[in-house]
Amino acid sequence: MPTTTIEDLPYEILSQILKYAADENVSDSNSIVYTYGISSASRPLHQKSALQKYIRGRVPTDVLRWNAVSAFRHVNSRWHNWALSFAVKELYIRRWRGGETWLRRAFNAATEADHLPVVFQDPYKAVKATAKLLRDFPQIASHVRRVWFNGIYRFDTICHVFSILENCVNVRQLSIPWTTLRYGNAEQWKRVLSFERLTSLELLSVGLRDEIVRDPHSYLDTGVLAAPELDFSNLKRLKVFGDANLLPMNDEDLIRIARTATNLKEILIANVDNVTVRGVAALVEASSKTLRLLDFAPTKASTEKANGVNGVHLCALLAGCPNLEDLAVTLPTICKEMFANEEVQWHETIRLKVGSIESGQNFGEILDAARRLIEKRGGDLAIEIAVGAYLFDVKAKMVHGNFKALSKIEGAPVLTPSVKGPYGYTGIHGDSEKGEWLCLYEGDFFEVAKAGVVRFGN
Repeated sequence: MPTTTIEDLPYEILSQILKYAADENVSDSNSIVYTYGISSASRPLHQKSALQKYIRGRVPTDVLRWNAVSAFRHVNSRWHNWALSFAVKELYIRRWRGGETWLRRAFNAATEADHLPVVFQDPYKAVKATAKLLRDFPQIASHVRRVWFNGIYRFDTICHVFSILENCVNVRQLSIPWTTLRYGNAEQWKRVLSFERLTSLELLSVGLRDEIVRDPHSYLDTGVLAAPELDFSNLKRLKVFGDANLLPMNDEDLIRIARTATNLKEILIANVDNVTVRGVAALVEASSKTLRLLDFAPTKASTEKANGVNGVHLCALLAGCPNLEDLAVTLPTICKEMFANEEVQWHETIRLKVGSIESGQNFGEILDAARRLIEKRGGDLAIEIAVGAYLFDVKAKMVHGNFKALSKIEGAPVLTPSVKGPYGYTGIHGDSEKGEWLCLYEGDFFEVAKAGVVRFGN
């Protein structure tokens, strides 16, 4: 009878076994997750106590994964390839954030200058080493599935980002600094967008240090998005997050991306100052047939800018997206067109934050239109509309807000504690309305609003 070994198992089963073993090696009980750089502690062989953990800081997850399968790579080529896939499938590329160390020494009185020798570590040493490794061994780069960059923003260091990505031909998700759109050239971006399996792109923005912002070279803008050869049609997910104090993302960037980004299923834009409903409308219109999720949560500054944008109305556009399911957006205005299409695929809770009611529209009629849509769709659909300082739960006919002043008035309507405040699920970043939220019935709210007890108007 022939002998059966683990190598005779189907690859899927072998892969699952190796994954169980690797995950166990990564667990806290079987690996050193905190270290002073010491890999082991000297101790007598007869001592049975567990290895002491040398505390300095948490070992990065990618390092733990690499160490967890170090033995696997020495078995055979099959195990070696699997171990590489496990270890480098996700790369977190970051700039070293340490500091220089000054070594003080005693100087004689005759010393002309009191020089302090500096021990300096190149903060991009690990980044450059990663780029060299993936360049010299493209077979390793082919196992990378997700890359996340952090701390690499300068005009003279963005080249490292594209150098690392050069051979990551199978990458699926990419989180990249927004400055790659400012300092990268068309050839570099064309290479990245040519990766057939790249379907998720995240553009992350942060505030930079003053010395970087003051540097005239930092304002170089290659205008790469204007290049006609760039094609974003392979993307299924686009995320724009954060605001920058240097060449921030804006509406024009999104409009240029929208020229070819026609197959997006998810659009997520949050905590942005310079992106308004105008840029979002361009993306939605370009991918209206495929869009399933839209999340637009700008800062208060962006909302104020959107109030001055003319000719952009998203209500009919959003209602006309045949596959849109999840919706959480901030809009300058709202009207009954938002709820006119009974064939929408919305489910669970739809959250809308609006600055004002469309001129000539009655807000009560808008709420009634939303309720008719809920009744038509049935199921678990719920709609929340935040207008000013108040949040309307359409399905429950309740209004949530800060009604403490109302509670002190004799004969005031019944108030109950709210679980949706003080920010609300669709609140704007930077809202100044604080304090405990209460809720009351919608009819009572409009009565006290009509009497002028609370401020609310179209």
